[in-house]
Amino acid sequence: MYHFIVNPGARTGKGKMLWDRLESIIKERKTEYAVYFTEYAGHATEIAKKICSEHPENKRIVIVGGDGTANEAVNGLSGYDSIVLGYIPTGSSNDLARGYGISSDPEKALEAVLAPKKFRKVDHGLVEFLGDGGSRKFSVSCGIGYDADICYKALTSKLKKALNKVGLGKTIYYLIGLREIFSKHPASAEIELDGAVEVKCGKLIFAASMNLPIEGGGMPMAPEADPGDGKLDVCVARDISKLTHITAMPLIFGGKHTRKKGIDVVRGSVVEIRTSEPLAVHTDGEHAGFHNHIRLSCLPEKITMIVG
Repeated sequence: MYHFIVNPGARTGKGKMLWDRLESIIKERKTEYAVYFTEYAGHATEIAKKICSEHPENKRIVIVGGDGTANEAVNGLSGYDSIVLGYIPTGSSNDLARGYGISSDPEKALEAVLAPKKFRKVDHGLVEFLGDGGSRKFSVSCGIGYDADICYKALTSKLKKALNKVGLGKTIYYLIGLREIFSKHPASAEIELDGAVEVKCGKLIFAASMNLPIEGGGMPMAPEADPGDGKLDVCVARDISKLTHITAMPLIFGGKHTRKKGIDVVRGSVVEIRTSEPLAVHTDGEHAGFHNHIRLSCLPEKITMIVG
């Protein structure tokens, strides 16, 4: 039995049209399925919880939307040993699909879901907000600082909505990113890996904890990150000048940013980050509040995912 969680508003409102095309194929294949449409922020989490509660037997849950929809749905999943997870990307960034080599063409991605040839046991990350309480899962990455600030401001930007309509939605991230370099005052921080302090800095620009190699629309922040090794690769930028920050940004697209002094990738099973003041945090590009003490790790159980 397939359970499709669909965001009809994905890709600036084209999600429903894309789904109608996909559904016609599903019906032609005479596949047994149920479909659930998200209606508001957080609804995918509620839907996923309900599916897992009402259908404890083995099932296939397929997320149809962008990285944000996937993040919401993942946060509602339980009983990983009874789930095979599929993903059909209909968003704008689609880092989850890129990271697993899933086709960006929704119809080809659907074909892989209905007639899968390749499965993979993969990790989901977990960030715990120490002191504030609460936690969130993530599939792609969890960042604190600069990259999370960009996500937060982009998600609340009226200009982004206008740019989305003409297919230039990603532009807002670069515009906000450039502005943040000159307007942000980084906090001091301490990063602990597996119980040992590895990084101390006077100015933390960002720390991106990566489950997959890429984030932000295909930027290889941690090219060696492996979503099945139970560890997180953390790209840390600290104590660098604004000029270095600007010149490092284009290097990320080629995975060469770590050539710059002050930008490194470290790896650990448990990552704890303390900052001198609350900083923005994101999970898979979704704003997760402002925090000054977080702990990151991978869930002990892996989920089976269709990747081809």
